Amino acid sequence: MRPAVTLFAVGFALASWASCGSASAFEREWHVGAALGASTGQGLELSPALGAYAAYGLSDTFDARFEVTARGYHLMSDLDPNALSASVGVAYKLDVLRWVPWAGAYVGYLGFLEAPRPDLAFTQHDATIGIGLGLDYAFSRQLGAGVTLRYDDALSRAETSTFDALLRAEYRWGW
Repeated sequence: MRPAVTLFAVGFALASWASCGSASAFEREWHVGAALGASTGQGLELSPALGAYAAYGLSDTFDARFEVTARGYHLMSDLDPNALSASVGVAYKLDVLRWVPWAGAYVGYLGFLEAPRPDLAFTQHDATIGIGLGLDYAFSRQLGAGVTLRYDDALSRAETSTFDALLRAEYRWGW
């Protein structure tokens, strides 16, 4: 019985090795993409969000990122102004074949297009720090899609944060 198990294990290992494609590293790779989803914040209505981003592969495991997000709070409530944010950061990614989970840390800017109403803790312009979590899927070497969860904390006052949930599509080049 023991030789059959060993033969099966060796056969399985050889079949697995033969069916594997070549590894594709992500260093020096550029990503550009767009995102669509929803955003909310303390005292703000759940509203649509639209984003754009660019990333550069510093190594197999780290990306430098730049993200811009427009939040349509006024579309859901006449009392809430729309907002724009821009952030730069670094993301750690775990390349697992076609699935790429990642987590990032960001610093940036959050600005409302009009002054927020007095009962909100937000200021019209603020610096932010944030974290993001994502899961990307590579359809091919050039095309990918994913989901991002993003939390940004405005720095000027306590309890002023935004949360975004976005679906993303991206194009990659430069490996």
